[in-house]
Amino acid sequence: MYPEFNFTGRKNKTNSRNYNASDEINALLNYGYVILESEIRKAINSIGLDYSIGFLHEINQSHTPLVYDIQELSRWLVDLSVIQLLEDNKIKKTNFIVTENYHVRLDEYVAKSLIEKINSDFNLRFKYKNNKHYSYQVILQDNLQQLSNFIVDKNTEFDFIIPKIKLNRNDDVELREKILKMSSNERKRLGINKSTLWYMKNNMKEGKSITVYDKILSKIQSMQKEMI
Repeated sequence: MYPEFNFTGRKNKTNSRNYNASDEINALLNYGYVILESEIRKAINSIGLDYSIGFLHEINQSHTPLVYDIQELSRWLVDLSVIQLLEDNKIKKTNFIVTENYHVRLDEYVAKSLIEKINSDFNLRFKYKNNKHYSYQVILQDNLQQLSNFIVDKNTEFDFIIPKIKLNRNDDVELREKILKMSSNERKRLGINKSTLWYMKNNMKEGKSITVYDKILSKIQSMQKEMI
C-alpha cells in the first residue's frame, strides 16, 4: 500500500530481536512497541504485579515476561496507529535517519507524530462491561486488576477481554487502486458522477480514507467481475 517504504515484513539486520530496524516501517513498529511496553509496565506496576513472572514468555529475573505477555494482546493498537500515521500521508523517507550501521531510526517529527497517534488510540472507547464504552487504557487496567484478583484467589475465574476492533470503512487496497486508475470512459460506463470520482481520487492522493457508498461499490465490483 505504501511502495515508497518497501515493507515486506517484520525483520531486522541481525534476525534476532527487532531493535535494529532494516526499514522505515519496522522502525515505526519498533518505536511503537517500546511505547506500548512502557504503558503496560506502568499499568502492571500500578496493580502491584511482579514483572518477572509470566505465563507465555520465559521467566527471567533480569527481564519482564509478564510485560511481554500482556504486550502480545495489545500489539494491534500499535499496528493500527502506524497504519493511520501512514494514511495521513505526512511522513516521507526523508523523515528517517540511517545510522552508520544502516539501522533505520525515526526523526523527532515522526517520533512525536507516532506518540500522539498511539496516545489517541489508547483513548479510543470500546464496548466493555455492562454494554458500556470505556477507553482501551481503562480496559487494560481493569483486565490487569482482574488478573491480580485471580492470582490472590479473590476471583475463581478470569478471562482477559480484548475489545473487538471495528473500522468503519470499506476502501481496501484493491478498491483504492481501482478508483485511482479509473478512466473517464470507465466512470461514464459505470454511471459514476464526475465530481464524485474527483472527490474520491483527491482524498486518496491526500492520504485520507474515503467512504464508498453501496451503490458505487456494487458498480465497481460488477466491473471487476466482468474483467475476470
